[in-house]
Amino acid sequence: MVDEIRTSHIYQRAHALAEGGIHNSPAEIVAELLAEGYPEAAELLNTENIRADLRRVCDAAADGQPAARDLHH
Repeated sequence: MVDEIRTSHIYQRAHALAEGGIHNSPAEIVAELLAEGYPEAAELLNTENIRADLRRVCDAAADGQPAARDLHH
């Protein structure tokens, strides 16, 4: 149960970081999560679908547009 909660939090935090407009790529988001104390973030977010979604959200945030939440795990 704790692992599921932590995993869910990492996905939500990654999406929030992407929406924030500060990070420009999934790699920057993973680096931030590692710095925040989530060593498992690199493995959890290492799928093509998740990276593509984070990239899309980062791009939308850079353009000033809201992005629909669509992280699949």
